[in-house]
Amino acid sequence: MFVLGWNEPPERAMAMGGILRWKDGRNMPDVHASLFQYRDIPVYMRLNLGTDMPEIYRFQGSKGILEMTEFGPTYTPQSGKDSAPSYYAGSFPHAMRAAYEKQWHTENDPKLGQEPMPETVSFKGPDYDDVRPHLSTFFESVRSRKAVVEDAVFGHHAALACHMTNESYFRQQAVHWDAATKMIKA
Repeated sequence: MFVLGWNEPPERAMAMGGILRWKDGRNMPDVHASLFQYRDIPVYMRLNLGTDMPEIYRFQGSKGILEMTEFGPTYTPQSGKDSAPSYYAGSFPHAMRAAYEKQWHTENDPKLGQEPMPETVSFKGPDYDDVRPHLSTFFESVRSRKAVVEDAVFGHHAALACHMTNESYFRQQAVHWDAATKMIKA
């Protein structure tokens, strides 16, 4: 929410998962896949407590992919043009597929020596401690009396997304936020 500049709850949430590894009496899933709708943008989040995984935020758009990890951001540009014939052509009858692929290659293959070479750009740093800058921002806000970006409303919206995904998991159906009644509804 912070990276995208959003300070609102998701409109809808859908979740599924289960207690697949830690069968120790807990009632919350150790594998949890959630899909949120913010405006017209789907946001997918997953939690897997069954394996050690790096924390990665991946933003996929028409101009490329931006990945953010604890060590820094990586940007992989994409032209937005098809780089190969459609995957779905595999279901075409043989003659139709061959004609389609021939035409696609004729119209889209780059000339020899003019092939695009997208370059991934990475910024790397030491292991990032997110607690220190968070506390520094908070203390500076207290000193200056200026509001913080991640205020109580922001925290409420972030927590509400978590409550919505948990409600969806337990109800086994999609839920939405009803702002008028301030309730999560199925």
